Amino acid sequence: MSKNKRSYKKLGSPPSQNSKKIKLSPSNHAPTCDDSTCTGCDVSEIEIVFTTEDGQGEIELSPVKLLHLALEESSKESSQEHGGGVAKRLFDMALEGFDKLLKKEEKEFESKEETVKDKEKEEETRPKVATKQTRCQYATCCVAFGIYLPFVEYIRKGVEIFKQITAEDVCYYDAWIGLGRARISLAKIEREMTQQSDLSEEEEEEKEEKESSITEQNSYNLATDALDKGLSILRSKDKDKYMTESILVAKDLKEYALSINHSKFNDYTQKILSQAINYLQTCYELDSKKLDQNNFAQGIWGSCLYYLAKLKTNQDSNDYIREFKLLLNSAIEKLLKAYNDSLEKDRFTEILGQAYILKTTIESDEEQIIEAYDKGLECLKEAYKLFPDNENLRDQLVTLDVFDSNSGNEDLEEDEEDEEEEE
Repeated sequence: MSKNKRSYKKLGSPPSQNSKKIKLSPSNHAPTCDDSTCTGCDVSEIEIVFTTEDGQGEIELSPVKLLHLALEESSKESSQEHGGGVAKRLFDMALEGFDKLLKKEEKEFESKEETVKDKEKEEETRPKVATKQTRCQYATCCVAFGIYLPFVEYIRKGVEIFKQITAEDVCYYDAWIGLGRARISLAKIEREMTQQSDLSEEEEEEKEEKESSITEQNSYNLATDALDKGLSILRSKDKDKYMTESILVAKDLKEYALSINHSKFNDYTQKILSQAINYLQTCYELDSKKLDQNNFAQGIWGSCLYYLAKLKTNQDSNDYIREFKLLLNSAIEKLLKAYNDSLEKDRFTEILGQAYILKTTIESDEEQIIEAYDKGLECLKEAYKLFPDNENLRDQLVTLDVFDSNSGNEDLEEDEEDEEEEE
């Protein structure tokens, strides 16, 4: 197979997300490819070049900037595309950049020493190491790369770096929060890998599942301990950053809870979703106006409430039914606020639709049932138009007779045209 080098150029001085333009030179095809619509499928080496605005000089970006670009590019890829494109190369460059920076800092500090107080000795000296900030950023990059591939060894490496930093400085909140989020990501990916593995015997599967769940829940407890420590320190220093980090932590917890798709662990899943809600509730108590105006936070909060309500659908007591209604109505209220969020509009719109559909199961008034159903169907159709690759949603819409199994978005468009004509 021929070697195909592709060149990507980022224009602008200084480079920024707003000025990013990526140009791709013509790609070669694998010898066996005869697809006339293919834009390039040969296994190749990707070269990324950053230039000045006039294109005459090259720019070397910091590893932090490269990490941000890698995260931006990875968000545009499907999970099937991970590991073979621009994002992968940007992650590689970021990791290489951090490695060089760490070696440079260690070299600068190797001749220096710092004085450290000790309980047994009055004081001792030891060599300085690379700055905590650089190592914390490097750990963040390792974790992000591990999530992207996914590859647990990179996440574990990030966990170990965060642990080392917190051992050196118990007040370094970025490392505590990074450690907690890394542990959650590790637990999530390890669970997903376990669920995908095929074990031959049921007894062996049940035994490994039990052992795995105990280890996983211990890891989760360590994660929330680290998060609580970091967020507690941060809250006393920077209220705005505390709220931002808490919202991101709640998002991580929500995604982790959704990865646990087994009824045996309903209690554990409810515990995780409740913890996510607690973080958001604390933010609300700190600044209710700011959180109410944050569409993304409202979407995360509403999603957690919806999934928590859904887990309680099989519980029959009056107390559970009352709680179920409160959770679901609160979820809809918050998801409506998140309706215009640009970050996850398709996802929040779908969950709002699912919440309305679920609401039809608890309403007794026929008009309210029809109203909830119509609103739910409208949201689900809109979510599918925003993300037509959502196969699960498509199957649901087929079941609901929105269109038949051989059609797609075109039926939704025809339905909308018919409605306009009727009006």
